[in-house]
Amino acid sequence: MEKFLKDELLALLEKAKAGNATGNDYSRIAAIINADETGELIAQADAFFAQEPPVSSLHIEPYNYNHWQQAFLEIKEVWQQQNIQPAKVRRLPAASSWLIAASILLLLSVGAYLLVNTRSTRQTTAAAKILPGKDGAILTLADGTQILLDTIKNGVVALQGGATAKIVNGTLIYDGNGGEAVYNIMSTPKGRKFHIIMPDGTGAWLNSASSIQFPTVFTGNERKVSVTGEVYFEVAKNKKMPFRLNVNNQAEIEVLGTHFNVKAYENEPVINTTLLEGSIAIRLKDDKSGKIGKQSILKPGQQAQIQFEQNKMQVSTAKNAGINEPELTVVNNTDVDKVMAWKNNVFDFNDIAFEDAMYQLERWYNIQVVYEKGVPPTNVELSGKMTKDVTLNDLVTILEKIGVKCRLEGRKLVIVD
Repeated sequence: MEKFLKDELLALLEKAKAGNATGNDYSRIAAIINADETGELIAQADAFFAQEPPVSSLHIEPYNYNHWQQAFLEIKEVWQQQNIQPAKVRRLPAASSWLIAASILLLLSVGAYLLVNTRSTRQTTAAAKILPGKDGAILTLADGTQILLDTIKNGVVALQGGATAKIVNGTLIYDGNGGEAVYNIMSTPKGRKFHIIMPDGTGAWLNSASSIQFPTVFTGNERKVSVTGEVYFEVAKNKKMPFRLNVNNQAEIEVLGTHFNVKAYENEPVINTTLLEGSIAIRLKDDKSGKIGKQSILKPGQQAQIQFEQNKMQVSTAKNAGINEPELTVVNNTDVDKVMAWKNNVFDFNDIAFEDAMYQLERWYNIQVVYEKGVPPTNVELSGKMTKDVTLNDLVTILEKIGVKCRLEGRKLVIVD
């Protein structure tokens, strides 16, 4: 697979050098090097993006060399930050030993402040900084073409079914003028989040590791959209065309115009739907037969919870395994601020299970959490709030201070006990 990607990258770079590369070609280049784990593919692209812009025979806007050059530099910088190797230990000659002693005495003489900062610096150089997530997504067009949205701030991204998709100040917007309804998918990998305004004016904010499938224009008597992961919606009102949301093929939500949040990650045993404004109807759905089951009508401040057996997220799987069907319950007086903390760029660890907090860290920092001795017992509690713009290294320091024994091994957070 790596050789295939290398050959594809070289072919695309040759096309770009000749001035014949399109925006989709550059997007594919960015996608290939963004997935590079060894640095070899990044090195292949480095020479190309270090040169002057190629003379292009294509007149395509707003795709331009400077934009993709900046995209490459950002990908390269992130890779370098995540793959810094600890400096090798170098033995000093014996004659220099007095310098070491003098340095220690100097540190002691200027006080503990400098000593603490020296230790902090050493820790930083010993482990690469793992940066927090940021805005970014992958847009998959109807023909399967993928466009990396991470560094596009403004400009037309694609024409689909006569509709124009463009980025305006970091938000993907569809103009809704298309004559043909074709489906696009926007997905956010781990460590990314993004905002989209769909053809009807409905706004959707995607948390990390989420996706949304939607038509480039809404036709007929309903608006159908599908999601996975966590998404916050502000649905444009249209009584003649209800908004219907398919959640992981396990639940259906119907609204006319309202604000609500859906959390439906496949590795978590509960689907939570929280209503902030208006009203919605939520129904259980069989993922194979499509039959609709129990229904609940939510009021603002209520949360519908669909409980699945752990690791048994599919309705049909649960039935075939002979376990009880998923249950839909409604919880009153939900802490809406906590539900929406992710959208407001905040971690809210108050009154949540330790494992749930680790799920959040996995998605936001694009890491793997490993439990060396199993998930800590329930008496290990996290509490408080903090902004999501801190490095994982700093967050680990905080965890250690409150009694959580852990260590970083590359992009793996190991919980010791």
